[in-house]
Amino acid sequence: MRVGSFAAGLLLAALTAPSAIAQSAPAQLDDAALRSRYALANSQFAEIDGETVHYAAQGKGPAILLVHGSFASLRQWDEWAAKLARRYRVIRYDQSPAGLSGPSPARDYSIEHRIRVIDGLMDRLKIDRFVMVATSSGGLPAAAYAAARPQRVQGLVLNNIAVGPVKFDLDGMAPALKAALAEDRTHPGWHAPEYWRQILLANVTDPSRITPALVQQWTDLNSRLSRDPAIGKAVAASTSFARAPGDLRAIAAPTLLLWSANDHETTLERDGRQALDLLGSKDKTLEVVEACGHMMPYDCPDRALARVTPFLHRITGK
Repeated sequence: MRVGSFAAGLLLAALTAPSAIAQSAPAQLDDAALRSRYALANSQFAEIDGETVHYAAQGKGPAILLVHGSFASLRQWDEWAAKLARRYRVIRYDQSPAGLSGPSPARDYSIEHRIRVIDGLMDRLKIDRFVMVATSSGGLPAAAYAAARPQRVQGLVLNNIAVGPVKFDLDGMAPALKAALAEDRTHPGWHAPEYWRQILLANVTDPSRITPALVQQWTDLNSRLSRDPAIGKAVAASTSFARAPGDLRAIAAPTLLLWSANDHETTLERDGRQALDLLGSKDKTLEVVEACGHMMPYDCPDRALARVTPFLHRITGK
């Protein structure tokens, strides 16, 4: 299994052959510069449950909340948001410590805290019921929220989520990714663009989707984690994929499981079919998107959204 969006940092300790040549540390953008470069025209910031939350809302109609994966940001949903907003009210936000939200001052990254943030955000927007769409590790808080708040979740789309702890096959990684991770060990405290480029490439089938702009975005927005290793440790300590089966069993909302045929991180056979078996919802479906990798919102956004649209229409009536 290849390293992916929520696993990259966990592999660093496993690689023991660093390169002999290290790059010089690049200048890192401060928080004001990050906002200037990556905030959207409709970006907003609010204090919710003790932390700053960056979010964006667009469109009119039934509400849909998009939840990104680890090391990504609400920008992961740019293409989906643009199309969905033609028919729906689309809300997306940066989960702390990612994107422009930044770290939690209390270092609280627990699922309970993430549930309170979603409640606070949707209360702020005066939205009582909504559809949730989550990808990769975003499925962990989304499943927990759907289980805990059945009165608010109208429907649920879970894309390439982990069903229980994730295991890694280091030997199965591409040589270029191994080299990038090994080189990364030569300079603790920051990650080069090539590090992020190789992680992104490992999780898509179409390399043209990984543009220089996207690589720079990931490099810049993840610089906070590099500056303060304690943030990553706090997130890891609060992230328990072992709870996923119990949350899935407690979900009652209509649920679409959307899986990539070429997902080598959370595989169809291990995670997708297990998620379908575990789901407590009576209205549940598993659909597979061919020729698509783990990072579906980047790799095959149009083909994936085409599978989601009929579900949304059925659930919301629009």
